Amino acid sequence: MAESYVIDQYVFQNRKDYEQANKERETIAYLRAHADLSDRKAVYKIYKTASEKQSFQTVFGLEFMAELRKILVDSEIVTEDVLDPIPVGRVLTKVLPQAGDGQAEEYRKAYEKARGANLIKNLLIGVLLVVVVGMMVITYNNQYSVFTYFTNYKEKMREELINEYQDWEESLEEREEAVEKKELENGSGDGKDSPK
Repeated sequence: MAESYVIDQYVFQNRKDYEQANKERETIAYLRAHADLSDRKAVYKIYKTASEKQSFQTVFGLEFMAELRKILVDSEIVTEDVLDPIPVGRVLTKVLPQAGDGQAEEYRKAYEKARGANLIKNLLIGVLLVVVVGMMVITYNNQYSVFTYFTNYKEKMREELINEYQDWEESLEEREEAVEKKELENGSGDGKDSPK
């Protein structure tokens, strides 16, 4: 079973994103504990620094930046057009459906269905890969194949045919000699031609 990276109602895709979200939550908790958020200058300084450095990339950091922005705009010390917009890179989170939601079961079924389809797809790819590799091995081991097309295979075939013909001719000559020898032995050994 895959490891789950859930914080509050958010699920993170991988361990790196999960750890970054935890780090941002700790940073936010530290800022809330040690910074005076009623001091608008301190809030502006935190907002500006975090905005320039793009310190927050997860949903927790972005919510905190939106909260700081609201504090500054509501205080009427700065106007909205003076503040830098909240930098959003890649948002590192996904909201989990609530337990009471009827969609949770639907998501689970869709996930199981997709997982089954992926398993079948991967199995078919594996089988096709084995078939292709097998065909290539057979073709490679075949004397005359696609791999030998650019070689001098026609000349080799001609030489093999000539050699086969020469072997057949030699075999035929040996048989003829054996037959002639047998005839000579039979002809001189029966006594018909022997002098009396």
